[in-house]
Amino acid sequence: MKLLVFITAFLALALTGCGTSSKNYSDVAIETHGFYGPWGDKHMPLVVIDAGHGGFDLGACHASCEEKDLALTTSLLLKRYLNEKGYRVILTRNRDVFIPLKERAAMANEAKSKLFVSIHYNAAQSTNAEGIEVYYFNKGDHLRIESSKKLASDVLSKLLHRTGAPSRGIKHGNFLVIRETKMPAILIEGGFITSPKERAILKSRDYQEEIAQAVAEGIDHYFKI
Repeated sequence: MKLLVFITAFLALALTGCGTSSKNYSDVAIETHGFYGPWGDKHMPLVVIDAGHGGFDLGACHASCEEKDLALTTSLLLKRYLNEKGYRVILTRNRDVFIPLKERAAMANEAKSKLFVSIHYNAAQSTNAEGIEVYYFNKGDHLRIESSKKLASDVLSKLLHRTGAPSRGIKHGNFLVIRETKMPAILIEGGFITSPKERAILKSRDYQEEIAQAVAEGIDHYFKI
């Protein structure tokens, strides 16, 4: 029997920072082999949430705002909302730690997850770049491609409705985590850290709640339609 260690803590955004510190976690169950998440009703779909970057891999950074922290906070919130809807959830990381990309994909494949959703935030040379975009891998199995495309569409639609952010559309991406996973998979870029306007919004707990709820609603719509 797998040993589960339950850790309870409060999620909070630092007033002067961005995202969440490595000491702030949501309610999680840690399995000793490296998966993070409760195993609920076996009849409910299992979703893997991948918080981009982590540890020494900061991701996009600007004005003391680090992508790895935003991605983690959003992923923890998303896990909570999906759990409330009855879904089983695995987190590829639940704290500020580096996980190699191949291991992230392997987690989802080994668990036979129904979906893989990778959470990221964007950066650009221009401070005027804004908006949300969603990627999927468009090569290989036709059914997986079409399912990933539908998931991307459902999630982006809910994100735009809840946040009012500009749409940068659904795009093809060759990112390892959505290429090497065997189930429908998407990678979300939730906004630009390099945009002063979006960065200020992204640092807001309320806005991250909106993003997490929107992604949960998109996933729910995908399964129910």
